[in-house]
Amino acid sequence: MIAGVLFLADLIAGAAFALLRLSVLGVVGDLMFLEVGVLAILGGLIEFSRSKGVYEFRRITLDSKEEFSATKHLEASKRAVVLFSAALTLFVFLIALALIE
Repeated sequence: MIAGVLFLADLIAGAAFALLRLSVLGVVGDLMFLEVGVLAILGGLIEFSRSKGVYEFRRITLDSKEEFSATKHLEASKRAVVLFSAALTLFVFLIALALIE
């Protein structure tokens, strides 16, 4: 769903740039490439933020009393998978777009 909405927004932006005589596929491809990177990085940050290592780092350096929770880690993993899936879907669309161009 996220990938579909972003792809539609990219197509609309590409059509708007077509009025300026720019390459529609080039603009859409560049936007998709940027979005793939952002989604993948966000997914990685969400997953990493609830990992055991981060909890230990906070405990040692910041004297945090929060304990590692497998439940919170599982919830973060589920959210990260959604973002990674959207990034992967957009990446597949980007490959198809590159083959068309």
